[in-house]
Amino acid sequence: MFSKFGAPDGLCTRANIVVKGLIEKGHEVHVFTQAKEVEGVPNEYVHRFRAVPMNPHFSLDSLSAPRMIAEVCKEHDIEVLHAQMNSSTTETFLPFYRKFLPPLVATFHLAYSSGQSFYTTWFTLRWLASLFSLKNYDEIILVDPMQRPHILNYGIPENRLTVIRNGVNTEMFSPAKNNRNDGILDFVYVGRLSLDKGISTLLDAFARYHDENPASRLTLIGDGKLKTKMNNCVPDGSISWLGALEHESIPTYLKMMDVFVIPQNIGGLGMSVLEAMSCGLPVITTGIGETTRLLGSNEGILVRPHRVPEVVNAMRQMGQDEYGRLEMGRRCRQKVLRKYTWNKQIDEIIKVYERAITHHN
Repeated sequence: MFSKFGAPDGLCTRANIVVKGLIEKGHEVHVFTQAKEVEGVPNEYVHRFRAVPMNPHFSLDSLSAPRMIAEVCKEHDIEVLHAQMNSSTTETFLPFYRKFLPPLVATFHLAYSSGQSFYTTWFTLRWLASLFSLKNYDEIILVDPMQRPHILNYGIPENRLTVIRNGVNTEMFSPAKNNRNDGILDFVYVGRLSLDKGISTLLDAFARYHDENPASRLTLIGDGKLKTKMNNCVPDGSISWLGALEHESIPTYLKMMDVFVIPQNIGGLGMSVLEAMSCGLPVITTGIGETTRLLGSNEGILVRPHRVPEVVNAMRQMGQDEYGRLEMGRRCRQKVLRKYTWNKQIDEIIKVYERAITHHN
């Protein structure tokens, strides 16, 4: 597994879960990373290279990293190399070493509602670099089927694409045993405190809703540049910021909440949404990408990007209909149990590995 580890985002969470799941299923997993620690992997199986972080989510790696990876793969008879794409520059250069490497598998993490309209130039450059290198990977895993047409348009054969969505540890992310009845409507957000996740929209919407319903609170879990925006948003302390938490700690807080809300501007049905659904929370999120197909009207409320009044109306609806809100949460939990357990997803990933090895040979 080639990946970053330790950053507070879905890519790292997925990489950790997949590595752990593969080990539990009896596979030997080596990790190539710039991270100082990789949970659950023996130190002799962790192979590090130097890197300069550009931000918490992407790095410029040492030019010697691909060569080191090739040498370690040969030394340990590694059968497949799986890159979590969009974590660093090395993923782009690995294909140039193909004749020295085992079959290459990439999980493509950039998930946008449009292949041509992005939030920043930085995302555009990463998208183009990823597409360029994807042509030389043996198998490609997409976390969102909405990515498929953009990748096909770039000339990558469809028989190399497999959609394997994010999954959930449904035992860890489970509903609270008892419904709270303290008269307070608690909203929760989990993710980066950034423009692309809709934090400005969320804070503005909550401020308006809180004016009409003071018996409401908002809890923010995550870190980012926009954390200062909450300081003067609501003066009575109804917004709580917990910072970036360990993944294992998040379910404790989700179980204390009533509604999960993330009005993101780009992306799709992310891991934080699925984990909230698994805890039995109804969802307010943006109707973009795969979300429009996977989140039904009886499981949450979809809004358009940047529409503060729509988020306010969704909050209002959640507050006025307690029975409907609880029913939405119950259906969310059932959907996750049917479709999104990690055990099923990891079995699908192993099938991709087997196919890559067969084709490579």
